[in-house]
Amino acid sequence: MRAPMLILTYALTITSTAWSATLDVCPTGCTFASIQDAIDASSDGDVIEIAAGTYHEFNISIQQKAITLRGATDLDGMPATTIDSLGLGDNIMAFFAEENDTIIEHLVFTGVAGGGWAAVTMFHARPTMINCTFVGNETTGIGGGVYNLNGAPIFIDCRFIDTTANRGGGYACWETGQPDHPVFLRCTFSGNTAALGGGFANLRSSPVLTECVFIGNTATERGGAFFNEGDDCCERWFGDVIMEACVFEQNTAADAGGAICNSTFGTTTLDGCTVTDNAAGLEGSAIASSIATMAILTDSTVCSNTGTADQIDGPVELDGTNMIVDVCPVDCDGDINGDGQVNVTDLLAVIAGWGTPYDVSDLLAVIAGWGACP
Repeated sequence: MRAPMLILTYALTITSTAWSATLDVCPTGCTFASIQDAIDASSDGDVIEIAAGTYHEFNISIQQKAITLRGATDLDGMPATTIDSLGLGDNIMAFFAEENDTIIEHLVFTGVAGGGWAAVTMFHARPTMINCTFVGNETTGIGGGVYNLNGAPIFIDCRFIDTTANRGGGYACWETGQPDHPVFLRCTFSGNTAALGGGFANLRSSPVLTECVFIGNTATERGGAFFNEGDDCCERWFGDVIMEACVFEQNTAADAGGAICNSTFGTTTLDGCTVTDNAAGLEGSAIASSIATMAILTDSTVCSNTGTADQIDGPVELDGTNMIVDVCPVDCDGDINGDGQVNVTDLLAVIAGWGTPYDVSDLLAVIAGWGACP
């Protein structure tokens, strides 16, 4: 199984050479006032440092160079360097066959308005994007923030926010022919909209998502947060998705799959995930799968999803380690045994387990919460 170790392996092997140069970009006083000019002048291994501020550029080409583009960060570590295309050009940045040693850090991509291409487009490429934000972009095509065609990019600590597309408001992939597949670690998809896959449209690819959060995304048709569609023609297009410790909350689909919709072929495997407070209009308020697909759940929680008769609709595989209930349990301090009451039973449990694992703080919680849980 592909796992976070794969991500760490990539991260540890991404290094710059001893011969690298640093090229500075800033509005005034630097060698380069344009990001594209700095890229044109760079060589493999170089680092381009882009000062804080907003740069109005579009159709930026990386030119298959193994370079690092690094923006500035604010005191909270968030990107302080923005590339705003002002609605001009086909996209903001394009990749063509770059490898994982092409690294993009601390940049905001915004301003795409109404065209057919995403803010960032990737063709047969595998760049590494770290702490980047894709926000406020609007397209009519596939992928609003990022469109990946037949590539295996890595995204670490990235955000896809308030972006609109036809498929995959935040991100969309069309086919993966690489030996590996896209990887997402600690990424957030929030407030995005699409007909299929409000946050993420996975079309013929098998990405791994770890500790990702999908919140408040909307599908006007299927897959409020995530839409998955594979093809049985060949293994690399199966659409077998792995999700580990991910959260799906307050996503909405007008049709099927308030959080996740599996269509045509493929599986989504959820391990240690939480799927709560999502809604769908017709099928699967949490997860909907067609006959030739399946959702596989392990150690996951599904609760308080509304709008349909079943929270999970269609083929599903459960191993007995999941909690699937109509209403999410309310956290209640002092309710040691989880029965909705804080009483003498909890007090005795604390006393019996004193030192391993309970201590005086647990005893005080029982006393403070005495009675029925809210």
